Amino acid sequence: MSIRLEFEIEFKSDYHIGAGYGLGLQVDSVLLRDADGVPVIRGTVLAGLLRESLTTLLTLQVFASDQHVVDTIFGSLARQKRWRISSARPAGMMTPLVPSDVWSAGKTAAQITTRVRVNPRTRRAEKNKLFTREEGDGSLRFRFVAECQNDDADAQREAEWLVAAARMLRNLGAGKRRGYGECEIHLVDRAQETAFLDRLARRLRGEHGAEPALPAGAINIRPLPLPPNPNHHTYRLRVLMRLDEPLLIARRVEAGNQYETLDIIPGSVLRGALAWRAAKRLGQQLQGSVYQDFVNLFWRDTVRFSMLTPVEVSRQASGYPTIIAPRDLLTCELHPGFTKPSEDDGCGVWSRFESVSETCPVCVTDHGAAKLETLGGFISLVRNMPRSRHKPSTMVEMHIRIDPDSGRVRTGDLYGYVALEPGQYFVGEVTCTDANIWDALRTMANLQPNGAVNELHLGKATQRGYGKVSAVFQKIDEPLFSLQSLTERLTSTEHVTMLLLSDAIIVDPWGRFWRGFDAAWLKRELQLPNGAAVSIDCNQNGEALAFSAVRTVDSFNATLGLPRARDIAIVAGSSVRLSFKGIPLDDLRQRLGEVEAQGIGLRRNEGFGCVAFNHPVYRQLQGITSPMLDLTPLQMASAEQSPPFVAVLAFTREWEEKLEAEATSFACFNDGRFETIARLLHVSQHTSVDAIKQDLQRSGNAENLLGKSLSGRDKPNFFTADGKRGMDVIDKLLDALVDELKQHKLDHNPQAWRIGLQMLAARIAAPARQKAEERR
Repeated sequence: MSIRLEFEIEFKSDYHIGAGYGLGLQVDSVLLRDADGVPVIRGTVLAGLLRESLTTLLTLQVFASDQHVVDTIFGSLARQKRWRISSARPAGMMTPLVPSDVWSAGKTAAQITTRVRVNPRTRRAEKNKLFTREEGDGSLRFRFVAECQNDDADAQREAEWLVAAARMLRNLGAGKRRGYGECEIHLVDRAQETAFLDRLARRLRGEHGAEPALPAGAINIRPLPLPPNPNHHTYRLRVLMRLDEPLLIARRVEAGNQYETLDIIPGSVLRGALAWRAAKRLGQQLQGSVYQDFVNLFWRDTVRFSMLTPVEVSRQASGYPTIIAPRDLLTCELHPGFTKPSEDDGCGVWSRFESVSETCPVCVTDHGAAKLETLGGFISLVRNMPRSRHKPSTMVEMHIRIDPDSGRVRTGDLYGYVALEPGQYFVGEVTCTDANIWDALRTMANLQPNGAVNELHLGKATQRGYGKVSAVFQKIDEPLFSLQSLTERLTSTEHVTMLLLSDAIIVDPWGRFWRGFDAAWLKRELQLPNGAAVSIDCNQNGEALAFSAVRTVDSFNATLGLPRARDIAIVAGSSVRLSFKGIPLDDLRQRLGEVEAQGIGLRRNEGFGCVAFNHPVYRQLQGITSPMLDLTPLQMASAEQSPPFVAVLAFTREWEEKLEAEATSFACFNDGRFETIARLLHVSQHTSVDAIKQDLQRSGNAENLLGKSLSGRDKPNFFTADGKRGMDVIDKLLDALVDELKQHKLDHNPQAWRIGLQMLAARIAAPARQKAEERR
């Protein structure tokens, strides 16, 4: 069991939480937004503010005996953090949706303000210190979740402190000491908030009230019989994953002040997330036979976790799996990609295994031909129409470290995350020895059955608003990347292509890592019989047809707080062309089929060492049977009811564009008397356009104020004479306002009516006030 607290941030003023970059020449500092353009407050910000708030709270004398609670909740160098603080998004939009033009930077839920830096000595604006920034709308309400995996007495007391720290927090973001970012933070469940604060108050007074009921009872874990052949996997599941928060899987444990993510999700990351989830759930029960079952599941190769690759999403709630492009494929540097009917619309793709020149045979001009370059990226597995344009999107976020003593940024403590954008999909496989192994894993890790959505946390900074994903495990009968049988793909013992579908860790008898293809380790890993030989083919220039690269595989032991030993892997997409001698074709097919099923090298249970021979990617994907992926389960889980303020924001933007299009007709308001009409519209409380028009028709008539007309007054009413053209324009714009509100289903929304009228009033008042100033 776990404790889950949902908080709501209600702003009282505009705020600014910068993304660390600008918006061209228009804005120097834009708001931090997710991939769909919706403003977001990252968990790193919230965790730091809550920690600061709790530290300030504990400085009071009444809390002197509870100074350790800060490190318990938020962690320290000597203590692991127990609580996870998610990112905050607008209420009703907790999951990133499809990007749209509605939430545009610099336009939606924000305004652009210009400011200057003032010299404190001269009290004058400093030169070259004029800047603009995007400030978030103070009417937004954000929600975030604080969660603890444990639900014991200590966790309940920590929840009390966390709620108290949230209630004490009154400002966030830039300029919080200058009137920006004023806010209140409450639990969504106000009754639960009151209960937490009352218990905290009673404990501080020394009163011993009734403690909250805690879940009791151990988890029923049945003994797991280890199969006679754990390496033979017959139970297969497809893992479809959606990123709900930015995901950072760092290439190295430490890379200066910049952490860059991988483009794929290694199987070791999924394996570690499930193992961590199971260990947290079992707690003190993880000992004896239960511990042995845990070891058998995650370290005895009874379960294998494949690498997860990106999904190319189509328009019909479906998508195609992808593989990393082979390193031997070349394409034109000017027009890269496959030719038609592929959607790449490039010059074509050629393999170095065939006789190919260094220039593109299509782009030949008087000035020469374009060069060929390595294809790179991912290839979508669309039968007969491979595509290479798909590449996962990344985002850059900058972070700072605050000095707790001064409350300011420490010099040099600026670092950045290059993470995968939320809202993207990834797919992979989990294979088990049998159904009993999967049932045991599902019970230990508390995974939902029958294709239900599970919430997991992967990668770096999972406790601070990164790494949250939604995953669905579905049983499948055939492999995800199902290929033709080797009988159809392999017709000769010569010129056999070997493609690494995932990174492979290969060592020699002395434990040294191989950094490329070599006949010595190929014969051993392919398990060729005595008398058989394998060789690497060469081109006409005598160069080996082997194309590979390596990367370091770093990992971290969170329990010990130390890095694990570093491995060197030959990267996915590396390829080689081989020829075999001394072995019949049927025997070779059997051997290579076993290698495709079992893999090569070390750490195969973490997804390393997956290979394919004569892959269909070299034949326009003819013979591949990978089905189109149905993304509906994850999309249904992320589809939420759009809150009313979203429609108001969309209306505000479109109404502004409508008024801008009618700007030429506002010249008729170039009279100071129209300022009266602007005030009337600005303070109007009517939600009926007919009532507003009746008020406008009575404008300028003396009897509206005196109850009767003035005797001897023959001066005509301005609004029915010279100003009639302006009144007609206002009448037309009011009708347009009604149509715009109906289009957004806001015709009965008082807030939308008020905003629309005030925007119209501002447009009328501008030329009227300008004319009045000229007369003065």
